[in-house]
Amino acid sequence: MKLSLSRAFDWILYAALAATALIFVSRKMSGPDEGEAAAHFDLPIVGDSGARFRLDEHRGKPVLVEVFAGWCGACRRAAPAVADAWKKHGQGRVAFLGVSVDSSAEDALRVKRDWEIPYDVALDDGSLSKSYGIEALPTFVLIGRDGLVLRVSTGAPSRSELERWLTDL
Repeated sequence: MKLSLSRAFDWILYAALAATALIFVSRKMSGPDEGEAAAHFDLPIVGDSGARFRLDEHRGKPVLVEVFAGWCGACRRAAPAVADAWKKHGQGRVAFLGVSVDSSAEDALRVKRDWEIPYDVALDDGSLSKSYGIEALPTFVLIGRDGLVLRVSTGAPSRSELERWLTDL
């Protein structure tokens, strides 16, 4: 049976629409499972010689981790909303950490400055991406006071979604 070009195009269109709908319904294509213990990580903070972010040192305080890269357009678009959330919730109540998967500390620091990220940015050596199952950017992971993963989002959460996450703590 011969498939016409028009019919093949229809099938491709339907598959693309189904894939898009699945992304919007699931919102989690990347990151750890909610409810599981967050894997420990210890990463260098860019622009602060010798400083490190160790997840275990933040036990008892929620931590919002944003995994991004400078070449990621969705990551760049999310930056203002995350900065606003930090201004409202990050002043001692919630720890915020940007984790850059860029190739160097210099690239990560440039992104921090260019995007006006007000919280610490660490450079992933590959260990966080591997242990957290990061497959798409940006990925946001909210870790509770008890060290359990509370929320995971693939793609940029909206301002209202971030607000709900952080208000519910």
